[in-house]
Amino acid sequence: MSSVDEKMPEGWVKDTLGEVIDIKHGFAFKGEFITLQSNNKILITPGNFKVGGGFKSNKFKYYTGDYPENYVLKPNDVIVTMTDLSKEGDTLGFSAKVPNDEKEYLHNQRIGLIQFKNSDFDKEYVYWLLRTKHYQKSIVNSATGSTVRHTSPSRIQEYQFKYPEDKKEQKAIANVLTAFDDKIENLRAQNQTLEQTAQTIFKEWFGLYQIDDVLPEGWRVGKLGEIGTIVCGKTPSKSKSDYYGDDIPFIKIPDMHNQVFILGANDNLTLMGANSQRKKMIPKNSIIVSCIATVGLVSLSTQDCQTNQQINSVIPINEFMREYLYLKLTSLRKYLNDLGSGGTATLNVNTSTFSNIELVIPAKDFLMKFNKIQSPLFEKILSNLKQIQTLTQTRDTLLPKLMRGELRVNGLKKE
Repeated sequence: MSSVDEKMPEGWVKDTLGEVIDIKHGFAFKGEFITLQSNNKILITPGNFKVGGGFKSNKFKYYTGDYPENYVLKPNDVIVTMTDLSKEGDTLGFSAKVPNDEKEYLHNQRIGLIQFKNSDFDKEYVYWLLRTKHYQKSIVNSATGSTVRHTSPSRIQEYQFKYPEDKKEQKAIANVLTAFDDKIENLRAQNQTLEQTAQTIFKEWFGLYQIDDVLPEGWRVGKLGEIGTIVCGKTPSKSKSDYYGDDIPFIKIPDMHNQVFILGANDNLTLMGANSQRKKMIPKNSIIVSCIATVGLVSLSTQDCQTNQQINSVIPINEFMREYLYLKLTSLRKYLNDLGSGGTATLNVNTSTFSNIELVIPAKDFLMKFNKIQSPLFEKILSNLKQIQTLTQTRDTLLPKLMRGELRVNGLKKE
């Protein structure tokens, strides 16, 4: 059983989650009916939980068979993941809410559905409690398994916590945190629209012309390496601890997923580490492309950085080519996957093959006009991403303080 701090804010009490909630196991859906082919029946898996909690709307699996109706989840149901494949149990026990859209979400096994015993307890407050690090750490510490981590309803229910008796205060705390999430989701939706707009404009301007077509005057077919310097990343020696620190972002494929711009990385190099391989430095506004294993992810750098060897980067010879190259390489994901197959299990587009990719190179004046239209869209995307980063950091700082009663919602007065 988890302990809670002895100091109790005025009007707060402590209890176990078992007094407040039950947790319902999911259904064992049959493997032969699980598919990656999109349909309206989404099978929720642990892969749909973000680190830190919240729902992740990608990596969906779908179901084509029959199933019991009582395993169809409702919009805004609170769910928790009870299995985690990561070494550290990154998402184990964290909560998410079922999206409120037109799709049907299915309650898969190893996902727990939170069912409330007491109507006096605010549902949103519990959702946020299940996103705190203190709670999640206690779940990981009590988990079974080494390669695959497991928890259970009983272990989650043993967690002891403190909370305000007044449901109005519970709701007020949840409202503060939810307001941050709503703003973050609004900015993400804006960015999705901006990205779609950028792709549409790209297709309208360049979609008519393929390599074998008759091209407009001043246009030509060339190789990627002709319009940018290609740099294959490299990992500095891990035996030298003074190579790793906080100075230069060291980008790997997990830093790229669903990111137009990379604002930072999970790992960073010291200046000494970066200088040990100066030729691997990637400047701001370069195009970063994953080329091994997960092939075809494309992102833009926002500062000087380096990457590992699974990534090839393009440093454009002219900055006005940034948007064209980003959108062109994004459109080539299937081609890059085909290029990297090579009959082996692991996809691999080596640097030579990457440099020799042929593409249509429009006339300079045409590219400059395109850049003038696209640049404001990309700058707005970047601005929104920076706002999302700030809002996320603020929310994550407030979360434990609000849930411990260190900050009270009435004017956020300190206890």
